[in-house]
Amino acid sequence: MAVAVGAARDDQPAVSRHLRSPVVQGLRAVAVLVVILDHVGMPGFPGGFIGVDVFFVISGYVITQMLLRRSTESRGAWFLGFYAARARRIVPAATLVIVLTVIATFEFTNFVRGARVLPDATAASLFLANFHFIETGSDYARLGADPSPLQHYWSLAVEEQFYLVWPALMIVAIGIAARTSRVTLRQLLFALLIVLAVAAYLYSIVLTPVNGTEAFFSPFTRAWELAVGCLLAVAGPWLMNAVADRPVVAAGLGWAGFAAIAWSVVALDGTDGFPGWVAVVPVFGTAALLIAGMCCRGTVPVSVLGTRVLVYLGNISYSLYLVHWPLFTLTAARIGADFTLPMQLLLVGVTVVCAAVMYHAFENPIRRSRGLAGRPWWSLAVIPVSIAVVFAVAAFERYRWALPVPLVQQLF
Repeated sequence: MAVAVGAARDDQPAVSRHLRSPVVQGLRAVAVLVVILDHVGMPGFPGGFIGVDVFFVISGYVITQMLLRRSTESRGAWFLGFYAARARRIVPAATLVIVLTVIATFEFTNFVRGARVLPDATAASLFLANFHFIETGSDYARLGADPSPLQHYWSLAVEEQFYLVWPALMIVAIGIAARTSRVTLRQLLFALLIVLAVAAYLYSIVLTPVNGTEAFFSPFTRAWELAVGCLLAVAGPWLMNAVADRPVVAAGLGWAGFAAIAWSVVALDGTDGFPGWVAVVPVFGTAALLIAGMCCRGTVPVSVLGTRVLVYLGNISYSLYLVHWPLFTLTAARIGADFTLPMQLLLVGVTVVCAAVMYHAFENPIRRSRGLAGRPWWSLAVIPVSIAVVFAVAAFERYRWALPVPLVQQLF
């Protein structure tokens, strides 16, 4: 009963509002908008792919806050409540888009493209899309290069792989901190994250010029971006004490963060050499904005991020991210990738409408379901059920189109 109550409380509005602050939601909106505008080919956003890096920092920050709040629970309840909430939040919406994308690819393009997307779908359902695209040598491609309509699942895979490791490390740190009075939990986590971030960043710098594809998709080159967000959550009380009474400092951090993200979007043209060292610019820009937001709400950058439109787009950002890429790639497969400006605007508008419908009718009701929140094992059961559904749909489409397994394999 204690586990069920703990899981239910985790989804109560008060906690949700704290973790989904206006600054966090506004940053999510900025991140997904620059990704969408880059992917649709809108002029002026050649580096919009850095929105994913912004997402990584935000995710590390929010998840670590959530974990720290649960740190007083028993280890079993801690793990169960965390992963049950993650399952409700991530898996159903991701599975729905995978299934619809597989069906739409067969129905609206041709069986060759359909067969080619099946391994992508199964890898995406297992949150292994990034390793799959590394293995197949897929570049992070624009629409004209005929990329997989599920290529964007690589970033979801990186996040979930990090969340398999980070809570386990936190459990170890909690155990060590409980047995000694020499170091607090936050101090121990801070030191651990510094080591992790530095090692992953150096690895990214070394690997990027050697193997750009692996560097772009690998969790080992991206872990430092999530770790920076984790560091902000761990160091939150110290940052508050240092900056809270200095609005000029907070405003300076906010403007510097905006400038760093804007420069990255405008100046980074293509993913050659990325992530590498230059990824530090959007990552630290995001960190600066988060610090400004947690320490001082009255500055102009923080106020802009807290506007109603950006907060709402931040609320539906996960659905926006899931929906936009299959819609763009399948449209490009039908009519060509050189979208006119009216077509670009139409596709962005359709993306927002579809994402809003999915958020309100599917994603949010499942995430906030009291029945599932009160039964965490039911939430976890969503994972194998969703994987089974994707595999079943893939098998059905393969046999419906009489595609033997060797043919599917030869297409890669």
